Amino acid sequence: MQEDGSAAAGMILRNHEGSVIFAAYRCIFNCNDALEAELHAIMQGMALALQHSSLPIVVQSDSSTALATMTGDSLSRSAYGHLVLEIKRHLQDRDFVPSKIKREQNRVAHRLALYNRTESTTAVWLGRSPPCIEELVPLDCNPMIME
Repeated sequence: MQEDGSAAAGMILRNHEGSVIFAAYRCIFNCNDALEAELHAIMQGMALALQHSSLPIVVQSDSSTALATMTGDSLSRSAYGHLVLEIKRHLQDRDFVPSKIKREQNRVAHRLALYNRTESTTAVWLGRSPPCIEELVPLDCNPMIME
């Protein structure tokens, strides 16, 4: 919201069969723009994934600019450098594979973020999804083949 600088991030981690490992949303205060919100979502999602899975993680986002921070030096010297640095630190702990998806393939994370706009809080569900996204979870699974 440009009026007050508030934003929200939604994250979901699934196993190789599509079952939910965790779903989460987080309120972001003093957010400058959509890119900053995407970087927060990637950073927080990676941090939670490190705690709840020992497998390589595919990071899916509809922001190619945010995903580029995982493989290059883009934005390292920008106002978002602290977020990029944190993302890079997570990359040292596990294999993370960036994957660009379309906005319509990212409905669960988007719905979580939208729902958070009414709650203005941070919440995590382990092993299940919250009621606000239950109908989307089976429809919004983007299978990946890891080689």
